[in-house]
This record gives sequence, C-alpha cells and structure tokens, in this order.
Amino acid sequence: RRVESLYFMGKACELHVNPQEAQMYFSNALQAIKRCGQHEKRAMAHMYSVVLGSLARCYEDQEMFRESEGLFLEQLSLLKEKPEENRRHIATTLHNLAMDYCKSGRVEKGIETFEQVMEMRMRTADSANDPLGASATMVNMGGYLVQNCQYERALPLLLKGVAIKKECLPYEHFDVANSLRMLSTCCEMMGEVNKAMRLAEEAHFIALSRLPRNHADIVVFVQQLAACKRKTGNLDEAIQLIQQCIPIQKSNLPASRRNLCTLLNNLGLCYQDKGMFREAMRTWEDCLVARRSFLPPDHPSIGYTLWNLGIACKEKGDVMAASEILRECLSVRERCL
Repeated sequence: RRVESLYFMGKACELHVNPQEAQMYFSNALQAIKRCGQHEKRAMAHMYSVVLGSLARCYEDQEMFRESEGLFLEQLSLLKEKPEENRRHIATTLHNLAMDYCKSGRVEKGIETFEQVMEMRMRTADSANDPLGASATMVNMGGYLVQNCQYERALPLLLKGVAIKKECLPYEHFDVANSLRMLSTCCEMMGEVNKAMRLAEEAHFIALSRLPRNHADIVVFVQQLAACKRKTGNLDEAIQLIQQCIPIQKSNLPASRRNLCTLLNNLGLCYQDKGMFREAMRTWEDCLVARRSFLPPDHPSIGYTLWNLGIACKEKGDVMAASEILRECLSVRERCL
C-alpha cells in the first residue's frame, strides 16, 4: 500500500510538470520494493515494473540518460522472466529504450532497438491487437531515421503510421498532428517541398484546434511550417514564425531547451540563406552555448552546430576562425562514430 501511495504521488507530480519531485517519489517507491522479500517482490511484480518505467522516463525527461537506460534494462530483465505473459510490455519497454538511445545521441543503436520492436510486433498479433502501439513505433522510428538521413527507409514507416493513427483516432487528435508533422519533415528532406508544406499546414491546423497559440507544444508545428517556408524561399515569413516562438520556449525552460536550440539553429539557417552571416553566427553561438549546457560534448547536435558556425565564419571571411571551429567539429564527429 505504501508503494502504491508513493507511486501515485509521483504521477501527480508528473501531471504538474515537477520532474524532481516525481523522481523523489518514484525512487522512494523503488527502494520500498527492493527492501521487500522475494515472495513479496514476486507478488508485486507488475507494480515493480511500472515504477521502474516511470522512474526511467523521469530521468530521461531530465536528460539523465545513463540512469534511464539502466532502469529500462532492469525493467526489461524483470519482464522477460515471464516472456509470453509480458510480450506487449516487453515491446513497449524496448520502444522506450530505443527512444532513450536516440535522445542521448546514440541514434544507430536506437534504430536497431526499434527494429527489434517492429520484428516482435510483426511476429505476433500485437500489430492487430495494439495498432496504436505498432504505429507509435513506426512513427518514432521513422522520425529518427529522418534525423539519420535515411529518408527512403523512413517514408513507408511514417506513411503507414499516419494511416493507422488516422484510422484509430479522431482527426483532431494531437498524435495525428504530430505524426503528420514528422511525415512533413521527411518529405521536406526528400525535396518534396510542396507536399511537405501541405502536411505541415494540416498538422499546424490540428494542433491549433487543441492548444492555444502560445502553448509550448505548438512550437514544433510552427517550426516545421517555418522550415517549409524557408525551403520555398519565403525567408522573411520563416524568420517571423521562428522569432514568434523563441519567447514561448524561453518562458518554458528548462523543459523546452531542446526545442529552443532547434529554433535557434533554424533561425541561423534563414539568416545564412539571406546572406546575413553576422546574425547567423550570433544565433549559432547562442545555440552552441545552449546545447553544451545539457548535451554530452560528443553529441551529434553539437557537431552540427559547430559545422554551421564554421561555414558562416568562412562566408563572412574569417578563415582562421572557421578553420579552428571546423577542426573542433571534425573532432566531435569522429568521437560520434
């Protein structure tokens, strides 16, 4: 009973976006379980697994990936003690572990883990009995394949994932909007800009029907719309959209720091396209400082920001500074391999 009370207190803190307090309650619940005897642990195996998963996601939300990975692996080990009974929970935990790997910059390992989940779900009845679970894996795997420039592999997964979500969920559901946004990103990167624009506008329209314009979660939809505007040459519109979002993200720190960095990066690209290299450099310097404040030094996003900053320096005529920054970028990318 004490374990359940601690767990539900943690869930209440999650709802109020208080990850530190949620972590404390989940940690206390886990310690209470671990103090029990083997017979009691077996009796509360389901709660044990749920607490492990909740604490892992709490650490993940705070960018504490080493801790979250360890807890997901412990949860996986516990579930595999009864593999047939826990088949769907095993797939879900593997999915969460894949997300953890991708968020921490280990995208290849994350994609490999997503592939395990897909294989499990296709081998069993899960894709029929749990279509939304299968579609979540398709969409998230597709999104990270896009980040890894594997667009041809990503597209069929995203198309199928979006189709399932549209079939199973109301049209105005937030998950439908998010899946459309990720499909738009893939089309944009494949050069299908007009299709990407239509998808981005549809995703943005659905998101606005669910959330106010100044809500932090709206920003990713505006971001994708701005990316499409940039690709079609509407740079002033793209810059205006991004600049509207930056104060929203700054007011929601630290939870929004990843999205803020993406906004700064995209704003820098728009400035560079307009030939405003001084503004681009200043924006990417801010982006680099922000990313270094919460990412490991060899994270691919830091290498990417260094590359953009180095190219802007070169275009501005500062060859010495560009050379130094690009050498640092090469060093980061080599450590990522």
